Amino acid sequence: MGSPRIQNFKRQTVLHKGQRTRLPATYVAPEDVSIWDIIRPNLGKDFSRFTVPVFMNEPLSFLQRLSENVQYNYLLEKAAKCEDELQRMEYVAAFALATVSANHKRMSKPFNPLLLETFELERNGVRFLAEQVSHHPPISAVYAESDEFTVEGTVEPTLSFWMTKLIANPHAHLKLTFKKTGETYSWCAPKCAIYNVIMGKMYMNFTSHMKIESSGTYDAVFSFDNKGYYNHKGGDVHVEGHVFEGKNKIKALYGNWTLFLASCDQDDFKHHRKEYVQMFNESVLEKDQGPVIPGSKILWTANQIPKLFDDQFHFTNFTLSLNEMYPGMSDKLAPTDSRRRKDMKALEDGKNDEAEEFKHKYEEEQRERRANKTGNVPM
Repeated sequence: MGSPRIQNFKRQTVLHKGQRTRLPATYVAPEDVSIWDIIRPNLGKDFSRFTVPVFMNEPLSFLQRLSENVQYNYLLEKAAKCEDELQRMEYVAAFALATVSANHKRMSKPFNPLLLETFELERNGVRFLAEQVSHHPPISAVYAESDEFTVEGTVEPTLSFWMTKLIANPHAHLKLTFKKTGETYSWCAPKCAIYNVIMGKMYMNFTSHMKIESSGTYDAVFSFDNKGYYNHKGGDVHVEGHVFEGKNKIKALYGNWTLFLASCDQDDFKHHRKEYVQMFNESVLEKDQGPVIPGSKILWTANQIPKLFDDQFHFTNFTLSLNEMYPGMSDKLAPTDSRRRKDMKALEDGKNDEAEEFKHKYEEEQRERRANKTGNVPM
């Protein structure tokens, strides 16, 4: 058997019909401002209630950010059509990993959803709905459905500060069910840390494993541990994992969580791992490249990123479309939908002062509703 080879991954440009390919304005990158000056007065406080100036937000609600999970739903459609249970596990694992790919370089904070805020999306045969069901602690409920599957879950994010890093734990518990078989898969999103908050260029790494447990024969585990891999210009983008039958490793999973995931026989990966890691560390500096072990199957390749990726909050094309109002949409949207938030629209347009005013207004109105125990819509 030959050695691993470098492959150029061809990304597809996937656009929703009529969607925009850029935002109206650019943004100030968080590394250009002192996050420490904002965090320092809040040390010792409950970070779940931590608010930031609007220029440190991205023009999306956290509910909209959760909808990015269905961006690669075709992987679940493939899994649903697989007769082989092991292949289903591979594609489900690929989907679970793909849900974290949109985090690449995302240092801006999404807007905190208002209590009872909702977000609905229909895209590529999937219907997605999220609602903010609790404000303190913040809890979001999510549900997605297609003809083949359902995904449901809750997300209760926490944020803490330790030394020079921010630690984010999404507490995201997700459950996938295939309608045809009733087979279920459950997993939790990994924790992550943002480094160099006080000084230097910030970067992000995942800091926990991600385990996908099924009601069937196989489970899978992803690890983001730095075992021989380098941090190039900041974050470490490698991922390794395995498909297990009981305690036995059946398949190896490997790749770059921002670009691709592949699978191969466990023995082949073990044999080639040292050479693979060396080639990965070299190739990661090149655009859309990565080493592939002979006999591997490419499970997932990330979509093409926009040309203005670095100037547009590091949004994918999918993300760029989430806050758009298409003709006739306003009449159909719930009054609680995230797209109606004027603070996010103002930030999109580069009107930071106006965005700050609207954000403050929404927060004050929410406090008033909480004090008066009224259930009026948040927007």
